[in-house]
Amino acid sequence: MDKIYYITLLLDFYGELLTCKQKSVMSRYYFDDCSLNEIAEEHSITRQAVQDMIKRTEKLLKQYEDKLLLVDKYLKRREYVEGLLTELDSLIEKGNSELVNIKDLVKNIPD
Repeated sequence: MDKIYYITLLLDFYGELLTCKQKSVMSRYYFDDCSLNEIAEEHSITRQAVQDMIKRTEKLLKQYEDKLLLVDKYLKRREYVEGLLTELDSLIEKGNSELVNIKDLVKNIPD
């Protein structure tokens, strides 16, 4: 899995557990695609401090995931739902049109 995608998922799931500064730095870096220098200027810290904070916060997010497994469960559930949709499409193509309603229900399973 792409590192950036994985970190953004971790931020989505565990971002509220971070300090305001950690959350701001990580959001600016991963979501807003700001450079280390831009973030350093905004927070009046050095570029090295920003880089260190990003590395420490990534490690912290991974520790949360190791204990709680929320992202892992989410990804497995999403993969399972995609498999169900593929199987339903296959059955619908074979003429089982009654499954269209079930497919719609599966599509609307909340993340």
